[in-house]
Amino acid sequence: MSALHSILLYTHIALGSIALLLFWLPVIVKKGSKLHNNAGKVFYYIMLLVSGSGMVMSGLTIYDPLAIYPMPNLTGIELQRFLGWRVVFSQFLLLLSLLTWVSVRHAIGVLLAKADRSLLKRLSFLGPVLLMLPLSLFVAWQGYKFNQTLLMIFAGVSFYIAASICVYVFKAEIKPRQWIIEHFTSMVGTGIAVYTAFFAAGGRRLISELLPEQLMMLTWLAAPVIGVGAIILFKGHFQRKYKVKTKQDSPLQHA
Repeated sequence: MSALHSILLYTHIALGSIALLLFWLPVIVKKGSKLHNNAGKVFYYIMLLVSGSGMVMSGLTIYDPLAIYPMPNLTGIELQRFLGWRVVFSQFLLLLSLLTWVSVRHAIGVLLAKADRSLLKRLSFLGPVLLMLPLSLFVAWQGYKFNQTLLMIFAGVSFYIAASICVYVFKAEIKPRQWIIEHFTSMVGTGIAVYTAFFAAGGRRLISELLPEQLMMLTWLAAPVIGVGAIILFKGHFQRKYKVKTKQDSPLQHA
């Protein structure tokens, strides 16, 4: 189990590092261009591998944390505290990985489906979205229980994104070209997950050497805050650019 976790971890880190940079290429190049489409496809498949490996690693740690992180020097209360927090943090990482999986699949799914949303109602697409709803609430409760603001905020963002996707999938009808906006917001959701994972997990040690501990929380919250802000600011821009009507849009609407 430990060997499998190690292999997945190194694969996860390598592909995640590529994704951190590749995320911006489809953002800055001309939308609909060959470079935009090809970069988006590569990013999509990389993110499936990153999120898939993240879910497996989180599951392994939740199932047997001491097999993954042996702590021979800890006993009694110290060991119980370690196990409690390790499992909770792995549940957070599981939600993070699931959000990445859901967001990137939805971003591509809306491009394939366009106005015909029957594809998005298939269990393979919708199942992970529905799973995010109770998992978000559970992680939020764990964050409250352990006084972890990051967990509560990220759980709220995850619940919002999952609920918004459900609204888009099941609403009676969508506006023409609304799938373009949905694609944009879903890709931003993927970016939120990628950069939250970097600041909260992979890049935490590096950042801790550069910033005092009291400022660490700001780096962890940067991705959700900036990502949600980008959706609010640029959503209107793309709605005007692609002439997507927004009259009486739901506040939970994700696109």
